[in-house]
Amino acid sequence: MEHRGISISVVEMNFPRSWKWTVGKGKTVSVGVCATRLDAIRQAQTFIDAVIDWAA
Repeated sequence: MEHRGISISVVEMNFPRSWKWTVGKGKTVSVGVCATRLDAIRQAQTFIDAVIDWAA
């Protein structure tokens, strides 16, 4: 999936039971872990928004 032109990957992990989000464009990648899929998507989108707003 994408948010503001930047790809987001959300994957369920078995141990510990959680969701991992990955945001990447080019060689730069950021990763986070959340309890639910929806939280992972929201956190990844918030991260992208913060980086884009900071760079503007």
